[in-house]
Amino acid sequence: MKRSDIVFAAVSVPIDLLMLWAAGSAAYFLRFQTFSDIRPVIFSLPFSQYAGYVILVSLWTLLVFTCSGLYTIAHNKIRNEIQKIFIATAASIMAVIVFIFFIHELFSSRFIVLAAWILSFLFVSVGRMGLRVVRFILYRKGIGLHSIAVIGSQKKTAEFCSYIDAYPNSGYKLALRVAEFSDSSRHHLAALVQRNELDEIFILDSTLSHDRIQEIIDFSTLHHIGVRYSADIVGAKKLVVSMLAGVPLVEIQKTRLDGWGKIWKRIFDVGASILLLGLLAPVFALIALAIRIESPGPFIYRNKRVGQRGLFNTYKFRSMYVRYCTGQDYDASGNAEKLENTLIREKSERAGPLFKILNDPRRTHVGRFLERTSLDELPQLYNVLKGTMSLVGPRPHMPKEVAEYQQHHHQLFSVKPGVTGLAQIEGRSDLDFDDEARLDIYYIENWSPFFDFVILCKTPWAVITRKSRV
Repeated sequence: MKRSDIVFAAVSVPIDLLMLWAAGSAAYFLRFQTFSDIRPVIFSLPFSQYAGYVILVSLWTLLVFTCSGLYTIAHNKIRNEIQKIFIATAASIMAVIVFIFFIHELFSSRFIVLAAWILSFLFVSVGRMGLRVVRFILYRKGIGLHSIAVIGSQKKTAEFCSYIDAYPNSGYKLALRVAEFSDSSRHHLAALVQRNELDEIFILDSTLSHDRIQEIIDFSTLHHIGVRYSADIVGAKKLVVSMLAGVPLVEIQKTRLDGWGKIWKRIFDVGASILLLGLLAPVFALIALAIRIESPGPFIYRNKRVGQRGLFNTYKFRSMYVRYCTGQDYDASGNAEKLENTLIREKSERAGPLFKILNDPRRTHVGRFLERTSLDELPQLYNVLKGTMSLVGPRPHMPKEVAEYQQHHHQLFSVKPGVTGLAQIEGRSDLDFDDEARLDIYYIENWSPFFDFVILCKTPWAVITRKSRV
């Protein structure tokens, strides 16, 4: 999902709220000032009191808008959007009328209610059209366009590309067109991704084999870019159909954690991490003191992991003696890395690319306790606050572990890594990596806020019973 799409969707919420408040205010002044001479006002309603009602009704209307699909992150046609606004404002005002019917203490001005509905529809529509105008202006300047590569050799492919070149206000720009997905085209596509000049691949060749399509999907998964294909190509599980240049396109959605899902998850992550960091500050201080008393050196250990955007530092409480810590900041000679590799060969109890060293001799006494209780990972709340991790998601792994991934394992990078996750509450380090990956991919494909809530609630019990290694 392009960042500009998410920004415009997020901005539409406060703009709608502002337009609704303006419509309600305009209806009030129309009644009490403009039309008061034509039809005298026979009831008293101070604007300060009325403004409170307007805010409540505006928030209710936003909820109706959400249920009506007005905040889905998609390029809807103007006609469809106007229809949704009309229906949503009508439904909202009908609910208000029913409420007023039972609560007679508010006011009985039918004019204000009718005017508020008409003005809400007009004002919100104008606000949405204004957003579209701004977006089209930015598109004309080349800002916010989706860079796409088109694969196909048929006539409709040429017509499609001509349309994209002729109409930049469609929101797309053509970065590359290739007749087939070959080694050469793969190289060109990878180069575009490397330069951050490719967002999606469009497959318009209906003659491509299933294996070739799967290769393109694997390529997109590896490089974290989207895939859409013409509707007469069969495949994939989660599909969204859209029309562009008269061509039906099916988008492969790798996760529900996109668009608004990403916004809600980020808001929750920031709020929860700030709260937890504040509440756990005394615990942090005690752990830091215990680490320093037993073993001189920093109490925070920075470790390189691979996430959605590449390498990043995870923060943990140091559980090993400093001389055994791996990484450029601690192991300039490489001796600690060599020792770790030896221990992996001799003592690792996990199969697959991941390792867990049984009775690790490098750990301090405090470190063993921290590792056993998962308290060593509390500083990753700072990663969550920074945005490199989420509270819930697949666990981040080391570069040397990721180097042994199979192709389909790269779907784990579709979302941010998490402090805890489905695999952690279902089995911790007792799971083989393939089983862990399957659980995490299931989470990615079936994400919901409630799913996150369940995982977070189950995590403390998983730690206590030692079912998993968070």
